[in-house]
Amino acid sequence: MSSDLAAQQGTDTSAAPAPAPRLTGFPRLPADRPARVVVVGAGAMGSWWAREVAASAVAELVGVADLVDGAAQRVIDQSGTPAPASVRTGTDGVDLALELGADLIVDPTVPVAHHPVTVKALHAGIPVLGEKPVTETLPEALSLVAHAELTGVPFMVSQSRRFFRQVRQLRAFVASHGPTVMTSAFFSLFVEHDGYRRSQRHPLLRDMGIHAFDTARYITDADPVAVTAVGARPDWSVYSHDATVSATFEMSDGSLFAYHGSWNARGLPTWWNGEWRIGAQRGSATWDGTGAPLLGTEDEEETARLQAAVAAESAPEPDQIAASLVEFVSALREGRTPMCEVHENVLSFAMVEAAVASVERGQRVEIDELLEQARSEAIAAEADPAARELLQSWTSVREALAAGQ
Repeated sequence: MSSDLAAQQGTDTSAAPAPAPRLTGFPRLPADRPARVVVVGAGAMGSWWAREVAASAVAELVGVADLVDGAAQRVIDQSGTPAPASVRTGTDGVDLALELGADLIVDPTVPVAHHPVTVKALHAGIPVLGEKPVTETLPEALSLVAHAELTGVPFMVSQSRRFFRQVRQLRAFVASHGPTVMTSAFFSLFVEHDGYRRSQRHPLLRDMGIHAFDTARYITDADPVAVTAVGARPDWSVYSHDATVSATFEMSDGSLFAYHGSWNARGLPTWWNGEWRIGAQRGSATWDGTGAPLLGTEDEEETARLQAAVAAESAPEPDQIAASLVEFVSALREGRTPMCEVHENVLSFAMVEAAVASVERGQRVEIDELLEQARSEAIAAEADPAARELLQSWTSVREALAAGQ
């Protein structure tokens, strides 16, 4: 986490000392002015990002790009930017960023566009703050890792759940009371989405799963090893495929992470963050997804101290994508690798694709097997000879991802 964001959030690092930030060779962004930002994509997420950029103290909106005529201007008009007439529009976000001398692009385009937009931006020397998922397929995600390494240009994927105060508190609790043995997340909202999700394969996993999966990795400081998952499609579901899923991950620290999610059940909804329970060696924690977490140990005095510390953290702070923006700009100013950089993010995306594969195969799926299969497909599809050679040079995908963090 950046020193700027940590200061705003009052992070207690005494339980889990943060490693020294890895410095990059990319030129540092000047700290005496806001970052100049172009938003690429004028859909619902693009509109949200434009509003956050316009309201941010660390950035200013200088451009919005979209292929649909008039869409970019509508986003600008609704963004709340103080000078909408000065914000430019275009159809190609990278070209627009180059024309305007932007410091970074935010890419909330549809997933199929993430790979081409990001590759073009990285090779143009423009840092990218992308939306989840990193791209549409795991082979394309590994291709983006290779292009990020080739260019040395920063590329972060916004995993906004990491920036909730409560998630940070749970991570600190696990660091001081772990290791964990079981972490579970339960998500249930009756949602009947319109559009492509009704016919999409595994819509819940692909839309919502990555939020919980990335949060679990962050809280437990552990990575996935294997998964067993099953899906269900009740008769009343409007979705063509399963929008109810149960997945159990085996993690690198020997613990289990269980995810249960549904868009099909009516009544008693969870919040969008789901409901969490964490069982660790020296204590347990629960979180309802919106209020303060409950932290408990066998020592009543320690439990009271832990809850008092949670209650004391009440100052307003950025969260979700506003905090992602602060983190990326702070990293560019400090010349360090941001949290959720693509090397770190790919394993969260791999959890989604492994769970999908487990549902479809009806069996346990090993993450490394899936990663190596994806690398073979990425090599076969890669159009850039240098990126293809780099993918071929990796001893293993997991080692390459770890080396880049």
